[in-house]
Amino acid sequence: MTIRFDPDLRRSTHVESGLAVQWVRDEPPMERSTHFKLIVGGIEVPFTASYDYGEDKIKKANPNIGAIELDRLSTALWEKNYRAVNIEANFDKQVFVEVWRDLVSQGHSSYRISTYYTEIRTPHAGEKNEWECQG
Repeated sequence: MTIRFDPDLRRSTHVESGLAVQWVRDEPPMERSTHFKLIVGGIEVPFTASYDYGEDKIKKANPNIGAIELDRLSTALWEKNYRAVNIEANFDKQVFVEVWRDLVSQGHSSYRISTYYTEIRTPHAGEKNEWECQG
């Protein structure tokens, strides 16, 4: 798989398929969300992703953890996890998470970056498909 990053457009593109993900803008840090565009088949589809620094993983392993200890452990992880849900387009999900990870990894060399995409297509949240690309 060949992925090319264009620093001027802030876009990563899967060379073989043309699928691309482009950064649009960040929300204030307390919002923990970023806006992107998925570009597939010449169509631009905006989407928003949330991110965390591994707190969910830590809370799952330590349900009674305090805020100070949670902050200390998440800071020590040097991890940033981006998550998106239900993008309304027809695209290769595995290629998408890999291209997206390439994009968000640019300029974050000290962090381990992961991307997660979830599709929930039924009224039952337990019925979902998930794709990931972990750094």
